[in-house]
Amino acid sequence: MKSGTRWRRLLVWEVAGVVVVAAVLYWIVTRAPGRQGLVVVTPLVGATVTAPATWTPRPPTPTRPPATATPTLAPTATPTITVQVAATGGGLRLRATPGTAGEVIRELGALTLLTVVGRTEDNAWLEVVTPAGERGWVNTVYVDLTASVDGVAVTGQAEDAAVSAVSYLSGVTSHAREIFLNGLALGNKDYVFSMVGDSNTDNPAFLLPFDTGDYALGEHDYLQLTIDYFKGSFSRDSAAAVGSYNTAKILNPGDNHDGRCQSSESLLACEYRLNQPSVALILLGSGDQHSWQGFEGRYRQIIEYSIARGVIPVLITKADDLEHTDNTAPSGFINAAIRQLAVEYDVPLLDLRLALAALPNLGLGPDNLHYNVPPDGHSAYFDAAHLQYGYTMRNLTALQALDALRQYVLYAPQP
Repeated sequence: MKSGTRWRRLLVWEVAGVVVVAAVLYWIVTRAPGRQGLVVVTPLVGATVTAPATWTPRPPTPTRPPATATPTLAPTATPTITVQVAATGGGLRLRATPGTAGEVIRELGALTLLTVVGRTEDNAWLEVVTPAGERGWVNTVYVDLTASVDGVAVTGQAEDAAVSAVSYLSGVTSHAREIFLNGLALGNKDYVFSMVGDSNTDNPAFLLPFDTGDYALGEHDYLQLTIDYFKGSFSRDSAAAVGSYNTAKILNPGDNHDGRCQSSESLLACEYRLNQPSVALILLGSGDQHSWQGFEGRYRQIIEYSIARGVIPVLITKADDLEHTDNTAPSGFINAAIRQLAVEYDVPLLDLRLALAALPNLGLGPDNLHYNVPPDGHSAYFDAAHLQYGYTMRNLTALQALDALRQYVLYAPQP
């Protein structure tokens, strides 16, 4: 009986041991760290497995999508247009603003390459950059275009300085510049002018005072620069200014009685050869009152010869109407021809008849031919009293014409 009792005790202890071991294992497993609340049960042999609670996984932490780089757009390319200063455009003025009122930055040499960066709406002025990086404006007339500039942005509006503040001076255009440059190539001098005319030109009251110092500019003191520029020309004895001469005698070598001239040349040709001027002040027509029918043809010869010699002809109308009062021409015939030819040949016109319109007797003396002089003889004093006389107005207007040409035409080209 003792063995049976012993066997039963042994069996009880074994079962108890198994239970204890199972309990220990259960405690260890259920107290294990981690698992985020998920109970993991390791089944024992013969034990019932209890299913874990349903696990709902956490949604993943949202991840910010990678930033998409905004593409940088390349600027739209503006076509580069290159222009070149014309071969005859040396001395072209680079200005700070478009138009002749713009301050001159410097002068550009012939054939200088320029990059166009802007223009005026009418394409008359171009904003350019020079090879040295200077930025400014140039007149389109004096450059050679390699392409149309219509696609270039409009970046300015031209403002021109008044060529003259008076209505009686016109025709100072790019053609005058062309004539001047041609004259330089022929050896003419930019600071020299000639006088072509009759006794109204061959007179000490006309222009001589500017070389002798007997003048007072008054409110016209801006003209001093022009007096300095042409110094010496005012007092020169012109071979082509002779009392009682007309267009026929100026052109005819047979009427050449000046010992400085060659027998085969006209007085006009002689004067241009001796003086090598860049400008000629031409006042003729009073002596043509009896041969007015041929005036236009002879005057054309004078204009064309001047242009061919590179001399800018300044055509000047006259105060008298002798071809009408002393002959049978329509009133104002010669002046009308002079005005028309100035337009046709695109050369400067000094309409002296218009400038004298408000003066007593048109500034003429009792003979209705010669201009009168102030009683004190000061024909170059530009105050109100002296400007009531013909020679004073003649001096002022001639000086204004020369001043306009000096400023806008007679600048030398750069190599």
